[in-house]
Amino acid sequence: MANGSAKHRVVITGRIAEEAIRLLVPTCEVECTKPYLPPAEFGATLAAAKADALLVRGVAGKVTREVMEASPNLRVIAKHGVGVDNIDVAAATDLRIAVLNTPAANYESVAEHVLALMLALAKDISCLDGRMRDGQWDKMGYRGRELLGKTLGLVGFGRIGRRVQELVAPLRMRVLVFDPLLAPEWRWPDVTRVDTLAPLLQAADVVSLHCPLTEKTRGLIGRREFQQMKTTAWLINTARGAVVDEEALIAALEAGEIAGAGLDTFNQEPPADLARLVKAGKTVLTPHVAGVTEESFVRMGVTAAEGILRVLAGEAPDPQCWVNHFE
Repeated sequence: MANGSAKHRVVITGRIAEEAIRLLVPTCEVECTKPYLPPAEFGATLAAAKADALLVRGVAGKVTREVMEASPNLRVIAKHGVGVDNIDVAAATDLRIAVLNTPAANYESVAEHVLALMLALAKDISCLDGRMRDGQWDKMGYRGRELLGKTLGLVGFGRIGRRVQELVAPLRMRVLVFDPLLAPEWRWPDVTRVDTLAPLLQAADVVSLHCPLTEKTRGLIGRREFQQMKTTAWLINTARGAVVDEEALIAALEAGEIAGAGLDTFNQEPPADLARLVKAGKTVLTPHVAGVTEESFVRMGVTAAEGILRVLAGEAPDPQCWVNHFE
């Protein structure tokens, strides 16, 4: 540790697993803030703490260069999860701050959540539950849908997409994959690859998004894409909210261009006003918790804490977790 026995200072935006805290406290002073702090307050907190490390869970907007520069001691930013679109990675690299994530910690949880959203839409679970609680008995008029034999389109085929494909195998779903990052010679059992997005959208009964948020994927699913989908199809988004044009989604639901949506992520989080989306059509909504189970919560916190400790000890991070490799 720097300065003899002085402890490193770690700021955490929100609550993480006690197992992770216990890893940090022998060598670090830990300060947990409220999640979603405004940028000015966020920067002031880092400055006051003279933080050596930042563990990011819930943040408002983005961890910007200005936020990073608020603490000249900052050496590592660890994401409690996978997506680092809310961290200015280029700025961190320029400042020689290691950016880490936890890529293997929550893919099982997200994949299971995808299946849950699909089943909730197919069987109208939330609607029927609400109706029964209101004293209604809709047995005679109700018709659900089966997933058996339907076509599932996966946009992105990393850890989560591959696990979703495994989970739907007993349902004998036909699986289409669009992922331009896959090598040309790529092959996968029981999966059909398409070279462009349009054939997947036109054929799929369920379109599930599993791509990172980049400049190329921002607004990837918009007005034109919804018009290409079947009117009976559902959209599932457990990736990033901004991959979908939310106004176009609302319009597509209102016009009946698609039959429903299962959403765990949104353009703004927490959303400022969900009323239009809720009223637009058939939806199942969860508050960005697909990756958060008891098991993954521990894995994400522990993996992030371990990465922070390695960097603060002067060691290289795990290459699988190190987003912005530099010498």
